[in-house]
Amino acid sequence: MDNRRPVNIRAAHDRWTLLDALAARFPQVAPGEWERRCDAGRLVNAHGAMRGKAHVVRAGEQLWQVFPGEVEPPVATDIGILYEDESLLVVRKPAPLPMHPSGRFRRNTLQHLLNLAYAPQALRPVHRLDSNTTGLVILARTRHDCRLLQAQFLQGTVVKRYLVRVTGHPAPDDFHSLAPISRQPAALGTYAIDPLDGRPSRTDFHVIERREDGTSLLEAVLGSGRTHQIRLHLWHLGHAVAGDPAYLAGGLLGDTQTLDVAARPLQLHAWQLSFRHPQGGQPMRFETERPPWA
Repeated sequence: MDNRRPVNIRAAHDRWTLLDALAARFPQVAPGEWERRCDAGRLVNAHGAMRGKAHVVRAGEQLWQVFPGEVEPPVATDIGILYEDESLLVVRKPAPLPMHPSGRFRRNTLQHLLNLAYAPQALRPVHRLDSNTTGLVILARTRHDCRLLQAQFLQGTVVKRYLVRVTGHPAPDDFHSLAPISRQPAALGTYAIDPLDGRPSRTDFHVIERREDGTSLLEAVLGSGRTHQIRLHLWHLGHAVAGDPAYLAGGLLGDTQTLDVAARPLQLHAWQLSFRHPQGGQPMRFETERPPWA
């Protein structure tokens, strides 16, 4: 199907030509490629009118890049609805399944599939899981409920417990990581430990079982919500998450982020979630069944 992705013009590019603005906004794409896309009529305004490479853009202008006949990679779609009321939904996200439209995925996302099911209502994810991570996700029915729930995440009052299987046997039963995580992604969307300018982060771990196959089953509790936090902290400690395509054993980085449906799963699962209802304030606690690897 044809997909359209927004291109927002920044204030710094006001009155630039479209070609120059695109080249500056997206330096990872060669200017010649942008010129080819403009000449092919793939940049349009909200009404579908083509905008050529010589079009003079204005700050705040929104254009759309058209990707004709795009085929998105397959994803897991066995989404489970655990709870719903007039304010929120709690769902079990399968994997691989991205949360939001990004990269190669527009319609094959949790948000789009649920919005199809609940149309004309548009649900709002309150937080996110990585594409390859399974488990509990909250979605709000209104903007107001979303703000109230997100405030709990920002205040650190939401309790998020994960199950994770790692390589090796950590020596202590209980340990933690305070390693700061980089603010911007690097190659292929991976993050790094950045002691100088990284964002403060904390993950607490408890060993549930040390297995004879050389792996261990852990419980992880998030004290902050950085992208890739559990995976990166464990990788930094020398215990890569089993099935992780990006943060490999031995301190190596992989060459992909999103797993295929048939691939060995990333063994990281959002197991338990506790918060307060955005309207009544009553405590809410959810737990999923353990995945087979756990």
